[in-house]
Amino acid sequence: MGSSTLNRRDFFKSLALKKETFNDDPLFDKYSRKSLGPRVYNNQLVSFNNIGTENTGSEYLRVGNVTSGLAPYTGPFGKSEAIHLLNRTCWGFKKPHADTLVSAGSVTAAVNIILNINPTAPSPPVNWYQNLAVDTGALPYGADWTNNPSPNIDAPTTLLQQANNRYRIEGQRCWLFEQALNSDVTIKEKMVWFWYHFLPIDFDAINNSNNSFTSTNSARIFYSYFKMFRDNPTGNFKVLIRNLATQPAMMYYLNNQANTASAPDENFAREIMELFTLGKDPLSQYTQADVVAAAQVLTGWRVQNLNTAIPSTSFVPSFHKTGTKQFSAFFNNTVIQNPTPANLANGASELDAFIDLIFTKKQVVSEYICRRLYRYFIYYDIDANIEANIITPLAQTFVANNWNILPVLDKLFKSEHFFDMANRGVMIKSPLDAVISTLKHFNTTYNVATPTNYQAQYQVLGFFNNIICMPMEQRMGSIPNVSGWNAYYQTPAYHEYWINTNTIQKRFAFLERIFGIGYSLNYNGLVTVIKVEPIAYVQQFTSIDISNPNELVAECLKYLLPVDLSLTQKNAIKQQTLLYQQITDGYWTVAWINYMGAPTNASYKSLVTDRLKNLLYTVVQLAEYQLM
Repeated sequence: MGSSTLNRRDFFKSLALKKETFNDDPLFDKYSRKSLGPRVYNNQLVSFNNIGTENTGSEYLRVGNVTSGLAPYTGPFGKSEAIHLLNRTCWGFKKPHADTLVSAGSVTAAVNIILNINPTAPSPPVNWYQNLAVDTGALPYGADWTNNPSPNIDAPTTLLQQANNRYRIEGQRCWLFEQALNSDVTIKEKMVWFWYHFLPIDFDAINNSNNSFTSTNSARIFYSYFKMFRDNPTGNFKVLIRNLATQPAMMYYLNNQANTASAPDENFAREIMELFTLGKDPLSQYTQADVVAAAQVLTGWRVQNLNTAIPSTSFVPSFHKTGTKQFSAFFNNTVIQNPTPANLANGASELDAFIDLIFTKKQVVSEYICRRLYRYFIYYDIDANIEANIITPLAQTFVANNWNILPVLDKLFKSEHFFDMANRGVMIKSPLDAVISTLKHFNTTYNVATPTNYQAQYQVLGFFNNIICMPMEQRMGSIPNVSGWNAYYQTPAYHEYWINTNTIQKRFAFLERIFGIGYSLNYNGLVTVIKVEPIAYVQQFTSIDISNPNELVAECLKYLLPVDLSLTQKNAIKQQTLLYQQITDGYWTVAWINYMGAPTNASYKSLVTDRLKNLLYTVVQLAEYQLM
């Protein structure tokens, strides 16, 4: 499959057109998605039979919509449920993560673990580039640069500082990738990236702008921007929006830095309403006049001291537009009074008045944010049932808890809707999800042998981010536009945008490589090999008899696929891989027992390695592996 040409439609047909009806799995025909395009429910959904044609018997028809709501989930909680929770709330998982949730014993306890974020900040990014470009501020190799400014001195020094800043930006991207790879069992890092895609900045756009000192100091404000999300990723949304409004990186990205009394810039004023709080849904009725008034309110804020140790955004009265700001009937014709020219310093309070005004539209804001959460964590299609049973009550929870996001997540992840079979294995993994989850789950090497070789470590991380993920159309620190990644907001395809004739080839080429010869990366004198070790992987499964091929296949599928396969399909996989087309299970049983009896025997080790590699690679080649 890695060498074939597969377009988006063919990819989804491979999910829908199964080779068998799976009569021994009644949930498959009841719940599996079988049509392309938006999730549209009706009384007669299609089911396919063994030869890929439609079943017409009434026993195969799915009747009714998905009507599960936010009532607490009361069904069984085992590996499948734990893995579903991890797939959606984390950047993949390691087996111990799944074991932790299963041992918690219930959905309530497991979700509490997921939402219990460790407030300890990770070690910041460091000077990894010393051998490539000597730091102009004499910052030592391996030292934290996040508070180290680059004050301009002269033209030659500025050129060197610009080079330093570019390396720091690249180091920031690598560091972000590292946080995802090393993420724990909590939602922290996945939530950071929810906020980033929803409230984005683009590193390159800011660094390449004509603003003073951005080309030499922008890396530090990028770090501060992500720190805003990381410090309290499940905190108060209104507080987050207020902080974001004066964050230096956002000031530059949406041009509020250029917003003046004589020429108000509407960019940030428009996006804070259209994209960040109110959305464009029918109830959102703000007008162009509101954008104009908001732009005037937002005049006067300026990033100061970007080339010093502590850059900040301050209110500069001389840039602020005086006069009355009149808002539309949507905002109850509210007027924000501007200070007189003699009392301009009070203009800073207008920003808070404007934020308060936005949040008076409680229903609009709360429902819009809950839809964004739903499309990120659950599925893209929001029909009338989802709107009534999920979005509306979630939004009410949001408002009742004074814009704190944690109670919303708690209610959603503990609900029967989250664990509904209709919502499992239906979302295409983003490129970052696909790559990071694979590296984590198979315990591949991504840390260099010498931790103090920072250059080698950052270059390995950069290889994943730039060489592997970017060709799949996603990279940390790069965003296509202010709306974020298409897959989370763009109708009609949403998550299907991740798959096209180019990106699907890159996904399977990555899998083929790490299950084959692997990647041998030689950076700064260290060789790091990224390759799946099949024996080590299956030896994690201490609760099963690995010499029993039926148990082994079932266990691998349970951890690797978001939905189960039929017994017939499991047997086919077993025979093609572990049994090497033999008929009896004894072929694998003897091979494994021989290896365990003499693990240093090259012939025994080679045989089981080859069979296990075939098993695991066969599974990850299935289209279902690209789903979560």
